[in-house]
Amino acid sequence: MEIIAPALVLRSALVLFLAAPLAAQRLSPAAAESELLNYMRGDGADPACGVCINSARRHLEDAAREKLLKKTAGMALVPGGKRRLGSPEGVGDPDERPAADIILPPFYMDKTEATIGDYAQFTRATSGNYPEWLKPGGKFNISTGSEKYYRRLEGILKACDNCPVFGVAWADAAAYCRWKNKRLPTEAEWEAAARAGSEEAYSFGNSRHAAEDFAWLETNSGEVPHPVGAKKPNKHGLSDMHGNVWEWVADLYDKAYYSRRPSRNPKGPETGQEHVIRGGSWAFDTDSARSGNRASTQKPNDDIGFRCAVSESELFAESSQ
Repeated sequence: MEIIAPALVLRSALVLFLAAPLAAQRLSPAAAESELLNYMRGDGADPACGVCINSARRHLEDAAREKLLKKTAGMALVPGGKRRLGSPEGVGDPDERPAADIILPPFYMDKTEATIGDYAQFTRATSGNYPEWLKPGGKFNISTGSEKYYRRLEGILKACDNCPVFGVAWADAAAYCRWKNKRLPTEAEWEAAARAGSEEAYSFGNSRHAAEDFAWLETNSGEVPHPVGAKKPNKHGLSDMHGNVWEWVADLYDKAYYSRRPSRNPKGPETGQEHVIRGGSWAFDTDSARSGNRASTQKPNDDIGFRCAVSESELFAESSQ
């Protein structure tokens, strides 16, 4: 038996409907299609219509699911809900307190930090947004610049496409995420993703001795960054949330922000001089890599990178267009 696609059935019915005499010809194509769909879904419709509608619904669901999977390739889902964020009394610095229950909607986050190879595609596509070590005419350019700050890492910059990109300004990191139809995560999202359900110092517990299984730090990095994803991921499937490179987040920094942040999906203060970085790096100690630790800066560095995120609602809105 020949199987006819639901869309063809609807189009064929629409053609016949519009070709009919009387009031039907006064309807616009959109109104006619709506009228047909209302009939097919109604209690008085011919039973055969249900087969078509159910088939069409399955087709649309499968298409939306396939589109969503494509958009989230290389990302992990961080479930929504209430998370305990911030550090308890006696842990960390005053800007990490008070700890509070924060409600976040579900979102996706890149499983790994953006890599040198990833970022090179972006700079080629935009003919700009260069990291400091590649900026034409810049003083930090590893080939022509007067400052030698990045030159000791020249071998990694030229040969390790899978190492995390660094030396990228916050604005350029944000631009990269937009280019990917994503965004930088909020600070609250980042911490929820890093904790992966844990309220302890690290996603893997409180033991600093276990850190080297999950993180590149000053104790095991050899004073250089390493290819992303080489260490154990956390329970959400996210790698290098502790160590390797610090990560830019969307929020501006305010040391007192936690005392007034909203309990639902906080976006950070409206003003500030610096942006928040999270996660520690290959050049810092284990304490810097705690899930609750906060730091901030205005400038790029040789151990600051980033990863992107996108909310589930944003993705579903795009998938329905």
